Amino acid sequence: MTDVPFVEFEEDERLPLEIRTIFNWLFLDVIYLQSKWDFYLGLFGKDQNTDLLSELAPWSFNIIEESLRIDMTMIICRLSDPPKSRGNDNLSFSILIEKCSYIEGIEILFGKFKEACAPLKEHRNKLVAHKDLRSFIKPREYPLPGINKDQIEMILELATNILKKVLAHFGEEADISFHLITQGGADTLICYLEAGKNYYSEDHFSFPGSTLSNSKK
Repeated sequence: MTDVPFVEFEEDERLPLEIRTIFNWLFLDVIYLQSKWDFYLGLFGKDQNTDLLSELAPWSFNIIEESLRIDMTMIICRLSDPPKSRGNDNLSFSILIEKCSYIEGIEILFGKFKEACAPLKEHRNKLVAHKDLRSFIKPREYPLPGINKDQIEMILELATNILKKVLAHFGEEADISFHLITQGGADTLICYLEAGKNYYSEDHFSFPGSTLSNSKK
């Protein structure tokens, strides 16, 4: 189980009461987005990894890959939503910026964030392209609809910089990391898959459900 810390700002009076809860939930959304993106890259960002996943369990990992892309798409769209949609308030950066417009440079930074998210929001209704779950997995030039890896990294950088600017304005420590150090991440999974493949290959067993075809009875 991934250990995702809940960062509690409710007790810190340096953050104005009107933004504490908003900030806290946006902070968590960015942490979740960064952790999912790191996990996605760890599994699907290299040919050697995707070749392994395609060889051992293409159906399972195509489902995981598609699910991660849908989830990341929805988080980014939610973060960049307007303050209201269909009469309902949105928990997005827009509402935080409205309440923190007096912070120097925050609106310019937010404008860059919205611009970076625009290609994804343009394709929002399409979400992600479905594919044959039996197909081989390969690193994608455009992991999310309409945007490539560098653009996703830029969205994450701008999101974290907005949060750091708000923290710094109110005297909080802004030198924070959004990359989680967890046990059982993508590197661990790849390691166990490689070990399992080698075990079955060396002992000539048939690896269940994979393309490995050694035939020791």
